[in-house]
Amino acid sequence: MALLNPPNPAIPQRQYRIRLDEPLALMMDRYIEFLGAPSADHVIAEALAFIFKKDSEFKQWLGEHREPDKDSQSEAASAKPNRTGAAREMAKTAATAGDTI
Repeated sequence: MALLNPPNPAIPQRQYRIRLDEPLALMMDRYIEFLGAPSADHVIAEALAFIFKKDSEFKQWLGEHREPDKDSQSEAASAKPNRTGAAREMAKTAATAGDTI
């Protein structure tokens, strides 16, 4: 048995550009300081994971709106050449947050 744990598999990340009202941004800065968090990325990711874990209506909605398999998404995207796929990608994000809280 190994004395050290193997590294966790890398989770793909996606970058978003967001805008916050100034009072909310200031409060987030204070919360980052309070936690001693490395960045706003950490705070936002943890807050979203917390919401996704606790929101029972969202969980129910996810159960009713299952994501189609990858093959059918590829076919749908190729059938509509002007579609960028951004809406599909945004929908996937909600289901990929971890339950680390």
